[in-house]
Amino acid sequence: MIEINNSFFFEKKGLDLNNSTNFKKKSELSKKRSDELLNEFKNDKNDILKSFTKSYQFKIRSLKQKIDFKKKQKVVIGIGGSSSGAKALSFFMNDDTIFFDNLDYDFLIKFFNKNSIENFFFFVISKSGDTFETLAILNILIQKYKNQEKSLHDLYKSMVIITESKDSILKNFSLRNDIKLIEHNPNIGGRYSILSETGMLPFLDLNLEIERGSEKYINFLTEDHDKSPTRNVAILATIIEEMKLSIYCNLIYNYRLKHFSYWFHQLHAESLGKKNTGLTPITSICPKDHHSMMQLYLDGPKNKVFNIFSPSIENLFKNFDNLGFYNIENYTPTDLLTKQFEAVVEVFKEKKIPHRVIKIDDYKNPLNLIELFSYFLLETILLGKVLGVDPYNQPAVQLIKNKIFKN
Repeated sequence: MIEINNSFFFEKKGLDLNNSTNFKKKSELSKKRSDELLNEFKNDKNDILKSFTKSYQFKIRSLKQKIDFKKKQKVVIGIGGSSSGAKALSFFMNDDTIFFDNLDYDFLIKFFNKNSIENFFFFVISKSGDTFETLAILNILIQKYKNQEKSLHDLYKSMVIITESKDSILKNFSLRNDIKLIEHNPNIGGRYSILSETGMLPFLDLNLEIERGSEKYINFLTEDHDKSPTRNVAILATIIEEMKLSIYCNLIYNYRLKHFSYWFHQLHAESLGKKNTGLTPITSICPKDHHSMMQLYLDGPKNKVFNIFSPSIENLFKNFDNLGFYNIENYTPTDLLTKQFEAVVEVFKEKKIPHRVIKIDDYKNPLNLIELFSYFLLETILLGKVLGVDPYNQPAVQLIKNKIFKN
């Protein structure tokens, strides 16, 4: 279970939005947009929210009959939203799935020189079926396999392609070569796809009951508490306007959330960065960044809002040795990290830096990360609607692709 603490925004020593007329107006607007979103879901017009449900997850789990990993190590080939959510979940669980998620040719050549391709099962993911970076990686994979003088049929048996059912390069390639094909939900964009087939197929072997972490967040839209995206969007919309905020920072005190925060980068930036609107998402790994970025956060421009993610309470080391190393030996290693986290929260309050604290009770339970995915998916959609932008499209990105292939 996760816990979101928004008390800073309602304390007299904080921002105290209790009597704010602007917050009241934003709350009414957020509630209106939330009701519209729920109506879409109830009328079967929002597949993103449908992916939160038990019925949708059961449909995904039934695909296990079609995919046989044969105890092979998993490789995900996909760019952006096709892989970022799965990578975040894999990293959180210390799973050994490998991700080809960038045109890093040096990484690819080292991988192929070091490993036997037949030991891996490949998930090739592109919603459009024409993502040229994904096609480039797949091309090199096939080239390297042929160079080993092995049957491509064996490679294709250890591969599944996830793409829309419409005509595309990737779909046609799968049909020509008899490669298993799973339909990418056409109504769920890549950055929103973590709870759909795209994000969940690589983890079918783990039998995760995803809906236990996700489904309840649909109901939270109508409720008034700290885990309600509706309430929190009203807070964010108010402070963005009144404080002229431009940066949204995740302060992370548990390294296992690093790739979750990178997933959030795309979700927030691509969904809300339109019409001169949107915050720039950044990640700070703490306490490392106490010694670099923290000076700026505390004494630089007050144009930022922070999510402060708690450290794990797991005691991996019982204590420090008595070596006379300053006063760290008065604490356990876990206590020392917790003290740093608590000190930052206290100083942020004193300096009236807008923030909320997000605690995770168990960093070994993947459903807690599913809760974070679910919450931020809803918050981002709603925030876009309240700020007056379409949270589902990304029209400007096509400009670069047009330049690349203009000849």
